[in-house]
Amino acid sequence: MADQNSTAAVPDLQAILATLAQYSAQNAAAAPTTGTTSSTPQPENASQQNGGAANLPAEQEQPAKSFDPRLPRPQGRSATSTPKPMIDPATITVWPEALRCVTKIGAQNPQFAVSIKRMMKDQRANEMRWYSERQNLKHVHANRAAETAKAESILKSLNQNSYEPLPELETPEEKKERELAEFDRKIYAAQETMAAAMTAELKSLGVPFFGTSESLIVPDDRDLSESKLPDGHPKYSPLVTRSELTALQGKMVDLLEDLYRD
Repeated sequence: MADQNSTAAVPDLQAILATLAQYSAQNAAAAPTTGTTSSTPQPENASQQNGGAANLPAEQEQPAKSFDPRLPRPQGRSATSTPKPMIDPATITVWPEALRCVTKIGAQNPQFAVSIKRMMKDQRANEMRWYSERQNLKHVHANRAAETAKAESILKSLNQNSYEPLPELETPEEKKERELAEFDRKIYAAQETMAAAMTAELKSLGVPFFGTSESLIVPDDRDLSESKLPDGHPKYSPLVTRSELTALQGKMVDLLEDLYRD
């Protein structure tokens, strides 16, 4: 009985060995194909494994590796820093900030110096013309007085003691003073017009104290200590009286003349 079982077990062992041999032969036959596949580039597979990044250049992959999705973008400091916003010249009422502002304008705007020099030239030409016209008027008065005296002398010599000058509504001196006063009023009006035009141009150029916000200007008779500004109000923008603003304007004009005088 034992022999029969032993004899029956032999075919089973042989069957198992045959099966293993067949399995080994199949693996050996498949090995070359697997090696060839692993050595051949597979763009499709690489794209699937890397989420499509294999088709991108290397320099485009680098930022993605350094980006942390948990942090807001951008990471680190920007290549170009954000420029500091320029202060509105209409809000400047102190000299130090005004000096910095006009210096910055002159450095950034090449036409600034050209405009200032042109205004200075025009102002000088107008002032010289007005002075010349007034001197001419005074010369006319002097000649008129001499001619009047000469005419009276001739009439007296002709009529001798019977000559009586006609009554005049005003004396020559009164007439001279009246004409000079009328001329000066015309010159004053012309100066006011010129000053208004220059103020408007200086405002358009961004020069402080010209075009100052009316909310920052108070009457001369008002006590500035009683005027309160809201919390956080800029230090370069305190309230200023009308006379103080006029003085600051004159100081700024003197500075511009010193900087841009030929």
